[in-house]
Amino acid sequence: MNLFEQHLKLSDLASLIDQTIYARFGQNTFWVKAETSDIKNYYDRQYCFLSLVEKEGTQIIAKMDAVIWRSHYHIIKAFSVATGVGFDKNISLLMRVQVHFNAQYGLRLHILELDSGFTLGAIELQRQATLNKLLTEHKDVVTLLDGEYITQNKQLKLAPVIQKIALITAPGSDGERDFKHELSHNAFGYQFEVDSYLTQIQGKDAYLSILAQLDLIMDMNKAYDVVAIVRGGGSTIDFSAFDTYELGLRIASFPIPIIAGIGHERNISIADLMCYNSLKTPTKAAAFAVEHNNNFELQIEKLKTRLTTVAEGVIRTSKNNLEKMALSLKNAAVIFFKDKHHALDQKGIAIKLLDPSNVLSRGYAILQNKDGIIMQAQKLKQGDKIKAITKDAELHLTTDEVLPLPPNQ
Repeated sequence: MNLFEQHLKLSDLASLIDQTIYARFGQNTFWVKAETSDIKNYYDRQYCFLSLVEKEGTQIIAKMDAVIWRSHYHIIKAFSVATGVGFDKNISLLMRVQVHFNAQYGLRLHILELDSGFTLGAIELQRQATLNKLLTEHKDVVTLLDGEYITQNKQLKLAPVIQKIALITAPGSDGERDFKHELSHNAFGYQFEVDSYLTQIQGKDAYLSILAQLDLIMDMNKAYDVVAIVRGGGSTIDFSAFDTYELGLRIASFPIPIIAGIGHERNISIADLMCYNSLKTPTKAAAFAVEHNNNFELQIEKLKTRLTTVAEGVIRTSKNNLEKMALSLKNAAVIFFKDKHHALDQKGIAIKLLDPSNVLSRGYAILQNKDGIIMQAQKLKQGDKIKAITKDAELHLTTDEVLPLPPNQ
C-alpha cells in the first residue's frame, strides 16, 4: 500500500478524536478554575463564545475555547445578579463544564454552571488588597478608624448651601435624568446650577474616563460646591471601575466633596468608601443636596424665631424697666418738688418775717445817716444827723452821745 493509500480524511480523524474524547470524558462534568478572555456574547440569540485561560503572572500557560449554549444561558444573568459583576473578560471563574469535540469547531468546553460565590470571594480579596494598598501607601490621605475609612475628601466641609454641582455621568443615561429631575422638581423651589461632564461610567476601564473628567473639573477652576458621580437605569452590574486603586485614591484626595450615587443596593465599592458621602441611587444623591439646603433654611428659620423671641423679650423687659424708671422718676420728682415747695414756704416765711415793715411793726426802727443804713453805731459821732424810721413815722435826730453796749449784748 503506497503512501496515498495510507492517509485518513480529516473527518475520519475528527471522528476518531471525538470517539476517543467521548470514551475518556463521556457525559462527565468537571469543576474548573480559569479566567475569562475574548468573550462574544450574543444576547439576542442567547449563547456566548469565550476563551478560558490560566496564567502565571501575565503569562498564559493554558487556553481553551468554551461556550454557553441557550439551554444554560440563564446562568450568565444569575451570575451577574449574584455578584454585581458583568460577565466580561478578565473575571476569575469556578465553573462546571463538559468536554466536547466537534469536527467543525474543534474542542470546546460547554459551561453548565457558574459558582458566583467563588467569584465574589476573588473580587473581595482583590478589593481588600486594594484597600490595604491605599492604607499603607497613602497614610496621609486614607486612614481606618473604628472600622470606618477616613479620607481627606470626607473631612472637607460642605458649603452651607449647595448651588454649583459638577455631574459626572454617562451621556443620555437614566442616572443623569433622575439626578436632574430630582433637583429641578424639589418641593422647596431651590435652584441649582449643574454642569454635566459626560463620559463612560460603566466597564472595566471606565475608571480612566472618570479620572479624566475629575481632572477636567479641576482645570475648569470653577467654584463647585460638590461633584456628583452617578450611574443608574436598569442594570445594577459591573462596578469594577469603582473598585480600582487609581480612582479610589483620586476620590479620597479630591479637594471638592464628592457625592456618589452609582445605582447599587447591595455592594459597597471602594469609591463609596473614599468619597464624602455615598447614596444608593442618583435620585438619592440629588435628594441629599436638596435636604442639605433645606436643613440650612430650617436653621435660619430657627435662628429667626429665636432672634424674634429674644428681641421681643428684650423689648418687653426694656419697656417694663422704662415704665419702672418713669414711675420712679415721677415719684422722685413729686418728692423733689414737694421738698422744694416746703423749703420755699419756709424761705417765704423767713422772708416775710424779715420784711422791714414786719420788723418795724414789732417796735424796731431803721437808722440812717447820709451814708445809708447805719450798721455800726459806734462809728457815729456826737452831733451827727440821723434819721429814724419807725412803723408810722420818720424822725430826724441829732446824736448826743454814743455809748457802747456791754459785752454779750
